[in-house]
Amino acid sequence: MSSDRYEWWWLNGEQRTPINVQQWVRYEPQVSYHLSASYSAMLAENSAEKEGLVLDLEAWTDPPLGYQIWRGREVEVRNSKAGQLTVGQHAIAGYPKELWKPGTSQLPASAKDGIIQAGFYQVRKDHVKYMKKLDEFIGDSSCPDDPFPEPPRRRVVILIVISRPAFIFGADRFRSSLRRIRSGIKGNKPEEKQIPIPIQNAEHDSIPQDAAVFQWWWGDPEPGGVGHWKNYHPHISAKLEQAFATNQQFRNCETPIEIDPVRYMLQRITKDHPFDYRAQSENFREPFLAQHVTKVDYFLFDDQARILNHCFVQFQRGNPKRRRPVRRVRRGEAAGVEMPDGEPCGVCFSDTGFMTGCQSCHIVCSSCTRMGLRIAAGDITVTENLVCGCLSSNDDVALGVLAEKADATLQELLKNPPADKFAKREFDAEVEVLVQAFQLDATNIPSNLFRSKLDEWHEKVRQKSMEHLYYACSHPGCKMSNWVLRADLDEHRMQTHSCTWFCLQGHQNTLLPPQSDIDEMNRNLLYHPEYYFDCGEGKLRKFRICPECLQEGFLTLAEHEHGCKQWPGNRKEHRHCYCFHCTQPWGTVCRHGNRCKDPGIQQVRIKTDASGKQESLEVGYVNSEKYLKWIAGKSKECPPTVFPSGPLQGSIRQSRLGLENIKELDRISRQGITAL
Repeated sequence: MSSDRYEWWWLNGEQRTPINVQQWVRYEPQVSYHLSASYSAMLAENSAEKEGLVLDLEAWTDPPLGYQIWRGREVEVRNSKAGQLTVGQHAIAGYPKELWKPGTSQLPASAKDGIIQAGFYQVRKDHVKYMKKLDEFIGDSSCPDDPFPEPPRRRVVILIVISRPAFIFGADRFRSSLRRIRSGIKGNKPEEKQIPIPIQNAEHDSIPQDAAVFQWWWGDPEPGGVGHWKNYHPHISAKLEQAFATNQQFRNCETPIEIDPVRYMLQRITKDHPFDYRAQSENFREPFLAQHVTKVDYFLFDDQARILNHCFVQFQRGNPKRRRPVRRVRRGEAAGVEMPDGEPCGVCFSDTGFMTGCQSCHIVCSSCTRMGLRIAAGDITVTENLVCGCLSSNDDVALGVLAEKADATLQELLKNPPADKFAKREFDAEVEVLVQAFQLDATNIPSNLFRSKLDEWHEKVRQKSMEHLYYACSHPGCKMSNWVLRADLDEHRMQTHSCTWFCLQGHQNTLLPPQSDIDEMNRNLLYHPEYYFDCGEGKLRKFRICPECLQEGFLTLAEHEHGCKQWPGNRKEHRHCYCFHCTQPWGTVCRHGNRCKDPGIQQVRIKTDASGKQESLEVGYVNSEKYLKWIAGKSKECPPTVFPSGPLQGSIRQSRLGLENIKELDRISRQGITAL
């Protein structure tokens, strides 16, 4: 079995070939996650190859970015005045198609292992409106001049789809080879590495480099909270110690260092250099306030750490509000279990563990594995970045093996609880959270807890991924197995014009739009009662509702853009074709040459049959001449809406829609009038 990994990149600098590979910039993880989720949804709907909006970056960036990601269509260049494009060339978003596939040497390194999905571009939100005109300008063989005062601001975006295997693995299957890779050894010949020159110990630094260890605070860091100091894994501690010995800026509290490449940073603090990011607060995901400033007099730091200036703060990259104290001590002096040799856990950096099965070969300890699976099993809306940050719901084999290991380690600890009081405290807290999360009996925790919960989660994720294919029953608690496929019901609705349906359990449902949507549609039509254009066969309104869509239960608002009274002008653009003047079907009831009559301003309401079970939409009309006189103050009587099933009094209609201010209605209508 296989699963795909998505990488999203945008092209910085000049949008032309040749491309310097350094111009490619990868999107932030959060943006990439939502781009991939949106693209996956497009794949599920068979619309991934179509042009359209993929993602609005403003909702997923902090501070918000005023850009959108679109997929464009390929256009043949026919305008000889289209800038650097040549006639006969193919373009996307106004750029040569070759920019999306310039050759492997001009693409990110990962492109060698994947497939390029072309056609995506990033564009400023206020320039989206120009993109359709840009395609029309490029493809216009009459060669008009460039209509844009400034070129639309856009960039090339590529998606690299990398297929990766999900495989069964053992706890130590690749440990020896992984150590060789990470230590830079190929075969038996070690690579030469430049060794940084250590900085001499400071005046008060009485702990030799080879005798020091870094510890972080596990538990509640607030006064009165329960917790204890815990060693970083020896490999992580050695990495931090190396930076402390060789990085002058880190040692002088001028810059933080990374604990890992993705999540956490470490900063040294002294009496004169507290942990204070208030001046940069607006750049972070959460505001950094005065109460978040951490000083060396923080109650968890002891006198020895303060005197030796061995106080540090670990914090989330891009969100320093999320922080915890760290200290540097002599090895073995303080509480904390020394960890055996081996690869460190990529989550807590303390215990050793086993491989997760991800492509990055991450190691996760048993405690963090159980925590990661507990969090995953409790939220079906999150299907990516699981456990170590690399797994997804598609990695069912890897997740299954991890669940089995989680069950085995949990049962072993339940039978033989940790002897160390700190480890026992951690395990007791974990069991308490498990009992609460899964509503368990603390004295009888199932031996297959994680396996069973993961299976339930997989089934719910599968169902959720298929929700868009079904009409959901509105009856509370009705299962998805009782729902009806959209394709079947839509076909039935078009044939019978029935908007009422029953699930397999017999619950009655409706396909009609909510009343709020109907009211909004009616308001829009009443805002523009005027004619805007005379086509020669009658005066036309700007907006009409498709009458045949109404019979099927849909609200489809059409806009006329000059031309004849037939809408749409090209029958391929909509499945119904009708006269925009009289609203009758085109070709059978009305056609060119017919002097048809305008019935008035359309209005819609829900109608129930005599049995009270079948509902449908019906259309009525308001006399536009009388309505215009009323909003102009020339008549005191507001005309009614005449429906086939009976009229609706005009004053009641206007009150329901909140359209009783005739001066405002008259102003809006006059703004919309185009001289005939």
